Amino acid sequence: MKKLIVGVALLALIVPALLLSACGDQKVPTGAIASVGDGVVTQEQFDQIWKQAEAQYKSQDGAPAFPSPGTTQYKQLKASIVNYLVQNEVIKTKAAAMGVTVTDKQFQARMKQIIQQVGGQKKLDKLLKQQAVTQAQLETQLKAQMLQDAVQQKVYAGIKVTPEQISKYYNDPANKSQFNVAESVDARHILVKTKAEAEKVRALLEADNTDANWKKVAKQYSTDPGSKNNGGSLGNFPKGRMVKPFENAAFALKVNEISQPVKTQFGYHIIEVTKKTPASKQTLEQAKATIEQQLKYQKQATAWEDWLKKAMADAGIIYAAGFNPDKLTASPGPAASAPAASGSPAP
Repeated sequence: MKKLIVGVALLALIVPALLLSACGDQKVPTGAIASVGDGVVTQEQFDQIWKQAEAQYKSQDGAPAFPSPGTTQYKQLKASIVNYLVQNEVIKTKAAAMGVTVTDKQFQARMKQIIQQVGGQKKLDKLLKQQAVTQAQLETQLKAQMLQDAVQQKVYAGIKVTPEQISKYYNDPANKSQFNVAESVDARHILVKTKAEAEKVRALLEADNTDANWKKVAKQYSTDPGSKNNGGSLGNFPKGRMVKPFENAAFALKVNEISQPVKTQFGYHIIEVTKKTPASKQTLEQAKATIEQQLKYQKQATAWEDWLKKAMADAGIIYAAGFNPDKLTASPGPAASAPAASGSPAP
């Protein structure tokens, strides 16, 4: 659940750098790091997210040290947080113009879902404390995310994938391998600790290979908690899913043949393959739904990126000194200090 909170609090880490520089002779209000149209992003907002980032670095086992001032990582993190906060302000303004809102009922339902996912309010409070996030800050960041989601749905409205586009994708030689279906088997097994036990189990199954007996023997002898109460069933699986000795034995068996004891690091297995499915290729009809979903996601991503670029360009964004994301992430060297191509120097 830590990832959920991190995702809400630090969306900055994945926000693309789409912000545009403004003229150098324009200023931002005192206490702000950026002006966004009629709105501002404050130093206090930035400091809150920065503090959360520091806490979240410390709370993750094995995480690298927090970036040191002046390093590339430090500047990138700073730029990401600025991008996140400015984008939120742009989306808030655009949402109002589009008539897009998040109702209190919708917010409370989402908040309730989060509390349930973490195991209750006390556990949520503990996670928030570890990551230096107050309840109020979480709610503000969650509302911003929900508003972005709502605006995205508005942007996505009308996006469709045609049958012709699906067919073109399916028939493109570059996509051919996506529709290959590997050979697979349906199998069941009983896992025990010793070879002697495995031999005993095999004899019981050879004497009566019915489903009812498999269920009885598996429940009595198997040490595999995932399958012992299901007649030893492992379902369907292709090569590469199971440990090698087990896989080799399973794919070598004939249907309804009971194996000799097979040793793996887990113990000794008695295996039966109940069905074999040869390698094949999905037909267009079989692949259609997956292709449609994939193409739709691609169109949505492009539509959102284009919408966001325009919204940022139209927002009249001005940065305080030291907070321009373009300068923070610029490559070092003479090129980084060259005048902007448009003739308007960055602040």
